[in-house]
Formats: sequence, structure tokens, C-alpha cells
Amino acid sequence: MTNKTNLRNLRHTTDPSVFSIRNKSTAQTNNAMKLWLDDFTERMAHPGPQEEEFFARRRQLNLGAGLDENGNLVKANTELKD
Repeated sequence: MTNKTNLRNLRHTTDPSVFSIRNKSTAQTNNAMKLWLDDFTERMAHPGPQEEEFFARRRQLNLGAGLDENGNLVKANTELKD
């Protein structure tokens, strides 16, 4: 049996006992924070379906800004210079 907590299972909980990490040792706290940060970074690295739909709609309406092939900031309705 292990005492390790899988932080992925804690993502959607409102149970205050889950946040007892501050009562653990510094090593355990640091490890928990690293696990949380790794999980958070992985989830934020890729857009979700709703984000993809949102930005597809904005592109369709010529709203917003972005980067051209040279990395320059351009508006969606601005024609690219040759």
C-alpha cells in the first residue's frame, strides 16, 4: 500500500481534507507541487475542443491577431506584405 496521492484524482474535488499538503514534510510538498505542475503544464500545452472552435470562429470572422510566417504580429484582416 502506498501513501502517495495521485493529484489527477484531486482535480475536481472540493473536499478540504485534500488540501492537507501543508501538513506534510517539505519533501512531500515539493514532490506534490512538481506532480501538479507537470500535470498542469501537460494540460495547458494543447488546446481543448472548445478553444479550437472558439478560435476557428474568430478566424472565420476575421477577428483578432496572429503571427505571419516570419513571426511578425498581424491582424486577421490585414493582408500580408510580399
